[in-house]
Amino acid sequence: MRNPIPRRKPGQISQGYTLAEALDEADRCLVCENARCEAACPLHNQIPRWISALKQGRADEAYRIIRETSPMPEICSRLCPQERLCEGACGLGIKYESIAIGQLERFVADVGLKNFKTKEQPIVQPQQRKRLAAVGSGPASLAFAQNLQLQGHPVTVIERWSRLGGVLSWIPHFKLPAEVLDRHLESLRELGVRFQTGVEVRSAGELLKNYDAVFLGVGASRPSSPKIPGIKLGGVLSSTEFLVRVYYDPSSTLPNQWQPLTSLKGQRVGVFGGGDSAMDCVRTAIRLGASEALCFYRRDEANMPGSKKEVRTAKAEGVKFQLLAAPRAFHSRDSRTVSQIECIRMELGAPDSSGRRSPVPVKNSTFMTDVDLVVLAFGYEVEDAFEEKSDLLTPKNLIKTNPVTGATPIPGVFAGGDCVTGPSLVCAAAYAGVVAAQNALRYFNGEPWENLASLEYAD
Repeated sequence: MRNPIPRRKPGQISQGYTLAEALDEADRCLVCENARCEAACPLHNQIPRWISALKQGRADEAYRIIRETSPMPEICSRLCPQERLCEGACGLGIKYESIAIGQLERFVADVGLKNFKTKEQPIVQPQQRKRLAAVGSGPASLAFAQNLQLQGHPVTVIERWSRLGGVLSWIPHFKLPAEVLDRHLESLRELGVRFQTGVEVRSAGELLKNYDAVFLGVGASRPSSPKIPGIKLGGVLSSTEFLVRVYYDPSSTLPNQWQPLTSLKGQRVGVFGGGDSAMDCVRTAIRLGASEALCFYRRDEANMPGSKKEVRTAKAEGVKFQLLAAPRAFHSRDSRTVSQIECIRMELGAPDSSGRRSPVPVKNSTFMTDVDLVVLAFGYEVEDAFEEKSDLLTPKNLIKTNPVTGATPIPGVFAGGDCVTGPSLVCAAAYAGVVAAQNALRYFNGEPWENLASLEYAD
């Protein structure tokens, strides 16, 4: 068995494979039948098939194969937690190191996109052409728009903020360079997708007066905010505010009158949370010159919900971890800006509903930590965005859909992504957009809405 290509060092994380490295790594693939990696991919990418093409030096063909199932491989290859998905299911990984599927997909996407030509749009008679709107401009809406525009149906993507991309627009650039997102958006414009920014939609029904169908892909962008004394102090930010202020396009107007954040030189930064957003924040703090970046999490490392690779990389970059620690209060020396964190030590008790052991406070174990900035990465919730609450929303504020079709209880309205499932993966949101687009075509072809929307249909 050939040795795997060495994984990049933390400082090289933004670099991809060379052609020679990609071919060497692809040559390790067993090209399994009934491949477990393919079954583990939310988009059901045909991984053995495109790796076979790459083995033969046909990167353009490999990219064409990926695009049969993935609407945005240049993005998903950079953001997917492959160790939990395709690479975690790799048959070779049972005895050896798994194939670096994510790195290979990224190589293929970066090379193949240069020469890739989308198929010509089918001729749709004017009387058959439908007008669609997609609300929100994250991965679900972009995938929905791409798929229907390719079928000749004009799509308008409506975004309430000034910058397109939804959550993609504030992902750290060391993971997703801004030019990669910009290139993807430009490819959609070339297809004919139209974009409106600075427009907030409060009623799906109102949109249906001007469009034949609507897709709701508004994501889950409202930060969870627990009741902790001192949480309103200056210098206590949500992960969304922190990342937007750092990575949002400086030529665009930042939302909520936020100001750009360009340096943390000499500052001590405390980040709370154990998921990928928390890792994005602590790794960003390091890059902005923080003298110390601390990650506080109430469980142990084995129970952190985010990518293990991200945690390893954060450690290698100098992030320090305070595990089994939960916040009790934030304190200020001047009554205006946070200067200290009060935490309490935790221990793991009985498992909760998720199967993870619940953290339990340890008596008389509080401790203080001096900080200059606090970032809360406790997760996200779906905003109460639409007037049709009783028709659209579950008690948890998620949008009701048939998960097989993306159809909501309102005829003509589809939905997908985090606003349906709660916070999840970019690739899962993109797949939801693809599914909704496929079923919008069925709707246009005469499929009764009750068939598309009925949960019984999903059984």
